[in-house]
Amino acid sequence: MKRIAVIGGTGDLGLGLAARLARSYEVTIGSRDASRAAEAASKVSDLSGIRVIGEENGAAARSSDVSVLAIPNLPSDDVLISLKPDLAGKLVLSPIVPMEFRDGLFSPSLESGSAAERVASLLGTRVAGAFHTVPAARLLEVGRELDYDVLVTAETREVYAEAAEIVSSIASLRPLYAGPLRNSRMVEGITPSLLNVGKLNKIKSPSIKVV
Repeated sequence: MKRIAVIGGTGDLGLGLAARLARSYEVTIGSRDASRAAEAASKVSDLSGIRVIGEENGAAARSSDVSVLAIPNLPSDDVLISLKPDLAGKLVLSPIVPMEFRDGLFSPSLESGSAAERVASLLGTRVAGAFHTVPAARLLEVGRELDYDVLVTAETREVYAEAAEIVSSIASLRPLYAGPLRNSRMVEGITPSLLNVGKLNKIKSPSIKVV
């Protein structure tokens, strides 16, 4: 069975993804603090009814076949570089959306490029952008069906196919190819737009479906 590490997976997004992915894969939650990772893994195990383990980020990455960077914002270059040896040659999924909250609304915080491109340039491995618009709150409702589309960016169709397999393992999520990594800036920008629409129109946990 393929092993997936959810790096930085102690927040709602990481917990939700881990709980859903544990149905199809062996899942390890990573954190900078091994005790926090173990605590998060215990929560996910209770939530999913499936055993999930927790380890320090490097150990989680090292034991994985695929890693998901479930980190709230773009980590420092040093953090990513520290993970590079443990992620070499592996698929890495980036749901990272760099954004800020100002004057009552969300907006992208990167002046140029995207989180997925930064991750790829620093890790030097296969990277795909995915899961940006899947609400963490809905992921945590493990009995709820998620009838959403997931836009996936990747440099090649082959890398997209690898990422799409992971995405579609979560029931009712449909992966759609959104082009090469340079398109990640547009895809990542959808998240703050959705949050603003939700806030201004009192819609909880908005997402997308392409029709």
